[in-house]
Amino acid sequence: MPITSLSALTKQDCQQVRFVLTDFDDTLTWQGQLPVATLQALSELAAHGIKVIPVTGGCAGWSDMIARALPVEGVITEGGACFIGRDANQALRYQFWRDEALMKANKEEILQQVEEVLIAFPSLRLAQDQAYRLTDVAIDYAQDVQPPALAEKEACLTKLLELGLNARASSIHINVCSPGYDKFSMAQRVLSDIYGLSQSEQQHQVLYVGDAPNDESMFARFPLSVGVANIAHHLPQMTHHPKYQTSQPGGLGFAELAQVVLASRSI
Repeated sequence: MPITSLSALTKQDCQQVRFVLTDFDDTLTWQGQLPVATLQALSELAAHGIKVIPVTGGCAGWSDMIARALPVEGVITEGGACFIGRDANQALRYQFWRDEALMKANKEEILQQVEEVLIAFPSLRLAQDQAYRLTDVAIDYAQDVQPPALAEKEACLTKLLELGLNARASSIHINVCSPGYDKFSMAQRVLSDIYGLSQSEQQHQVLYVGDAPNDESMFARFPLSVGVANIAHHLPQMTHHPKYQTSQPGGLGFAELAQVVLASRSI
């Protein structure tokens, strides 16, 4: 199905949105920075009672900071491994997909396999935030590796999948984790168990924004799905596309979307 412009997003659809779930890198950020317009958009969405939950492949350490410092409801981190939210006293609470100790042990096994694979790909390296990851392994191909090692990324991803590892590419990393979950699985659990949304309500009240192949599980299941403009160069490699696309890239595109949603609530 072809992607349509953001102008096709109806006022009625926007008025039903209670949750905006969003990727972080290159969706809320642009060129490695959080634009002022994006921060303002996050604040305005929160002020209108719209709960924003970043859903990121970023590390738990980074996501802890996001949950504490930005006007967001919480963060689904490490590709769906954990939800960092708040309890009744507003203290941060970590909720893992499965037993925390088991997930951490699995990460160490995965790390050993990934390090063996990386010997054949000298242009790639473990992400610099690997020490702050609790459950997964991240391979940098376009964050601090410059210019981006795109061919090596594809070859490495193919090798990881051949080994039976659960690997997905974001706009900057290859993320490798234990099987059984992804961004959508944890998002559905959080929306259902914490916020009490039925699957039917999720279809109308949740809007997802992303920019890369590791967002496909979300694009496939949320009818209200938006890709920021920079998703364009990933689309040929993707099976599931967002329904709408912004005209601006990254966080500027997120701010563009936020203004459309907020305009539907103006008198």
